[in-house]
Amino acid sequence: MDTPARTASPPRRPGVPTRPPFPFTLAAPGGWEVLRGDARSLRDDLVALVARTPLWAELTERQRAGAATLATGAARMSAATGAVATLLRLAVDDEGVPAAAAVSLGWLRTAPVLADLALARKILPDGEQVVTGLGPGLLARRDDDMPSGGHNLTRQVVAPVRDSVWMATVTGSTASPALVGHVEAAVRHVARSLSVTRPA
Repeated sequence: MDTPARTASPPRRPGVPTRPPFPFTLAAPGGWEVLRGDARSLRDDLVALVARTPLWAELTERQRAGAATLATGAARMSAATGAVATLLRLAVDDEGVPAAAAVSLGWLRTAPVLADLALARKILPDGEQVVTGLGPGLLARRDDDMPSGGHNLTRQVVAPVRDSVWMATVTGSTASPALVGHVEAAVRHVARSLSVTRPA
């Protein structure tokens, strides 16, 4: 008797970055400026951000040059990772050195498998469960040493959209220890504010 062949289950992989087919909204916390997700509008948004940031008027020319470099780097990184929105915060540390923090929203398409919390744990194995606007999600913290001697401080929330193949990722990063508390608070704020509109 022939034994029926078993159909392999689809691999449980984290997914690939892309833009979802449904509308979504998010809210930025106070003190953060929102940049849009494509390279051309990012440049326009950076000009507007500089013009309306009260801190800019207080900076020296040297500090402005440093802050502009940090802001441009955040914009380029946002465009390169496929983020659909990026929040930016500029500051000056206790030594007068410009510092920047960025929080970006991205989406992962997990087809052919549904997005759920178990799949999210493949992205953030050590993540702690948190509440988001989409339902349960995971929050992880990473503090990585940089070759230059500094640190890359990252906070990330991953949240699946229930009964779908879509997962939201909210990622915040900074090299400034003085801003890492603001980064985590902003990541949590954005994740809690997320909402989607799906066809009936």
